[in-house]
Amino acid sequence: MKKLNFPVITTAILNAFILIGAGHGLGILLIYEILSPQFILSDANAFNLDHYDGRLVPAAFLSLIFQVLLLMSLKIKRWRLQKILINTFCIILMLVFFALVKDFSKSNVDQLSLISGIPFLISSLFLLLKVNF
Repeated sequence: MKKLNFPVITTAILNAFILIGAGHGLGILLIYEILSPQFILSDANAFNLDHYDGRLVPAAFLSLIFQVLLLMSLKIKRWRLQKILINTFCIILMLVFFALVKDFSKSNVDQLSLISGIPFLISSLFLLLKVNF
């Protein structure tokens, strides 16, 4: 069984620290992850996927869920199941990130998040390579 604590934890942390443009300032995804359940429960318009602000709350909420699941997968003792779960959760985190920055050619905020998410993407690819090879 491979030692995966460091790459899994690094991937989750780098995902949480992706820069986001919120309002007239900058923040990190972690802030929205913490606040996203409250936004989802109180705001019916939280899921407007046409623009960056509308994608931010669902992306933050899904990132929070799959970061926690990715970290919890470290506790699984069966290697094959752990490998499947880490692969699945890591790929889903990357897909959520790409859904957040899907308009990077049209929007500066998407470009900012994409550029600040490059360390997360590198860490995710490294994790996938370490798990599978």
